[in-house]
Amino acid sequence: MSAERIVDRLDSVFDLRIHKALNLAESVSIRVMLTYNKTENRTNFKVVSTKTTGEINKRITSWMDANVDVEDIICHLGSKEIDMDTLPRASSI
Repeated sequence: MSAERIVDRLDSVFDLRIHKALNLAESVSIRVMLTYNKTENRTNFKVVSTKTTGEINKRITSWMDANVDVEDIICHLGSKEIDMDTLPRASSI
């Protein structure tokens, strides 16, 4: 029996931790909103946390747009926090 998930549309808010992927001095924990539509080939990440500066938020969303596969996120939804440095595709960049 396969554990594969097929997702055509997803709206989710999740907590994310990132550190090594952006060469930050220390680990940052933030809340992110993901909007995904497979039919329209559209993925959008938006930082909705006020814990970080606008500059860091832009760096995080730009990096996620360029390096994060939605399938990695889908597999980790429901976790307390998603650590970007441990995702297979993101950590290999």
